Amino acid sequence: MEKYITIQNDTQNDNIKFGKYYNLVHNKHIASYSQTGADNIVSNTVETYRSIQIQLKDITKNNNVLLVGKVQSGKTSNLELFTALAFDNGYNVLVIYGGYDKTLLKQTTDRFKSTFNATGDISYDDDSPAIYTTDDSDQILSIDDEIMTDLLDNNKPIIFVSMKRPAAMNKINSLFKRLDKSMFKAFIIDDEGDQASLNNAKNKVEDASSTYQQIIDMKKLLDDPLYLSVTATPQANIFLDELSALRPDSIRLIHPGRGYNGAEEYHLSENDIITIVPDSDHDDLENGNIPSSLWDAVKYFIVASAIKRKRATSNSGRYSDMIVHDFREVSQHSNIYTAIDNYISCIKTSFEYGDDDIKAYMDDFEECFNRFISKEIQESLSFKDIKDEISTVVKKTKVILKNGQGKLTQGNEKLKWHKIYVGGDLIQRGLTFSNLITTYFTRWAKSGGNMDTNLQRARWFGYRNKYLDLCKIFTTNEIAQEFTALAEIEDDLWEQFQDVENGNLKIDDILVQSDNTKQSPTSKQRVKYTKVSFKSRWIKQKFIVTDESKILENNKIIDSLFNNTEWNDTTFGSRNDSVTAQYAYFDAETLRKLITVIHDTFDYEPFQKKALSNLLGQDNIPIIRMGADKKPRYRTLYPQDMKIKALQQGANSTDEDKITYEGDSSVIIDKNKINIQIYKITPGINKESPMDSKTQYMFAIYIPKEKTYFVKEN
Repeated sequence: MEKYITIQNDTQNDNIKFGKYYNLVHNKHIASYSQTGADNIVSNTVETYRSIQIQLKDITKNNNVLLVGKVQSGKTSNLELFTALAFDNGYNVLVIYGGYDKTLLKQTTDRFKSTFNATGDISYDDDSPAIYTTDDSDQILSIDDEIMTDLLDNNKPIIFVSMKRPAAMNKINSLFKRLDKSMFKAFIIDDEGDQASLNNAKNKVEDASSTYQQIIDMKKLLDDPLYLSVTATPQANIFLDELSALRPDSIRLIHPGRGYNGAEEYHLSENDIITIVPDSDHDDLENGNIPSSLWDAVKYFIVASAIKRKRATSNSGRYSDMIVHDFREVSQHSNIYTAIDNYISCIKTSFEYGDDDIKAYMDDFEECFNRFISKEIQESLSFKDIKDEISTVVKKTKVILKNGQGKLTQGNEKLKWHKIYVGGDLIQRGLTFSNLITTYFTRWAKSGGNMDTNLQRARWFGYRNKYLDLCKIFTTNEIAQEFTALAEIEDDLWEQFQDVENGNLKIDDILVQSDNTKQSPTSKQRVKYTKVSFKSRWIKQKFIVTDESKILENNKIIDSLFNNTEWNDTTFGSRNDSVTAQYAYFDAETLRKLITVIHDTFDYEPFQKKALSNLLGQDNIPIIRMGADKKPRYRTLYPQDMKIKALQQGANSTDEDKITYEGDSSVIIDKNKINIQIYKITPGINKESPMDSKTQYMFAIYIPKEKTYFVKEN
């Protein structure tokens, strides 16, 4: 029986139908993730669906939504439930751009087929949608107008899963060109929406890259459908300008479920997950030599896998994965693959025939156990306890060359084996390693590379609570530090996305941290961005607000703030202990609201809202009300650009012996924190003709240390 749930909202009530597709997918999720896990997906997805439907009704907004999750956090589960809700509520066609290679395409296709009980044979008697994939060219080509019409007439939704390559995408576009668009209520899911989708053409005004053009063509064919761009690395998407047909109008977060281990656990916590290897080891690999650190990693994988098997309470929990990611070039992978495969084969042979090398191998494993396994684990398990499991692990280990040339080594990857993957690009984005415990990672661009690309390489993120104590990453010190910076950047961005979601920040005002990293946000071939640096101790407002209605509104806001604040006197800057100003401590939320509601003031360089919002993202910031008499101060104005010559005034005498006031810049309550001075200013060309109607509050901000951000280029 179908049910209806009313979702309450401040401005509107929406009736969302929860029908057969919702029930199907939700029950699948309960079986996979437990009731709690499935309910978390529901809570997140229903709110997302509701907010998107409101957006679609707003003619001032476009139909593009950016869905942001975290790397390997289970975004697909949310997309499955969103699809179910869409089908229950009148949508009948979904186009999924499901990956840049066949592996990802198959992964996505198999997930949707399994979740929606789609066997491949179209039946009108079951509840499954019809699912077609570009991986089967004949299947797409066999669909004609009659089949499409018949499916839709029988309330059979259709899902097209396309590889994100122009030739594949064009197959579906060609199909829709023949059909009447009025038949469809369609939506598009662009999985990994920051990859390949965006316009890479140099002249973005006149030209379009091929993949981008295919998406634009599809949007036109489907009469501007809902377009969901899904990614964990949206650095490029947030910098898109109005020229892009894919520029998002809103951001919705896909929150990870319980038990997710991401950047915080791996790179911001005190644990033993990271093992530092020498920088020279990457060079050794490049020169065809296998460094000792790689052998350490392989041995650790075998030992940790044995522990995992020993502790496993289910068959699926017995197995484990390792990835070796050192080079992009395919030619480099074979040498590493061959060396590891020969090593594993030699151990297998020894164990099978019981030769004299067994003891040497076991001594190596015991040394690895003592060196790398935590004391907490060693207190509950001895090396003797896992010796038999080590033998089993070795016998059930398969080395897989995961690149375009390694098909013969891959076999059936669904088989229950302990797997060591050696590769480059094919193991860095979208591909899930559900039992990953060991990573050997030394690939890094000398320039630092791009944040989005680098974060996608963190295949070690995921739901690994049950064996997190066994997870280990072998990498260089530089890479470890850069991933720590990435973790901090991701955490900061996530907070900004929440502000966007809640209506407290515009997408155009998002910025990306640049401190403590060599990395750039994304490729400049795709989007334009620039650095904004706060290098001086004081950042002073230079431009006045000229619109008198906005001035009055701003003054009213700040007057109210002043009147409702308890102020303290300060004598800072005075040499005779006279009161120079008043101060109070404000929390981060109050400051964010202040920045949001004050019109124009923070829109001029260097007072950019986007940068300022992040500078003020801390509690207990001193706010200084300048001037003990609370009267407006006169400041000279450059009439040609409405720019104040000097907001802050200097000492009251040029004679050091006669100085009683050291100047406005000396009024700092806490030199270790951001301080904000607020002035009430009457501007004028000269003192004889002050512009009383433009009397307004102006700001100076003290920055205790240099801050640098990437911001969208206007």
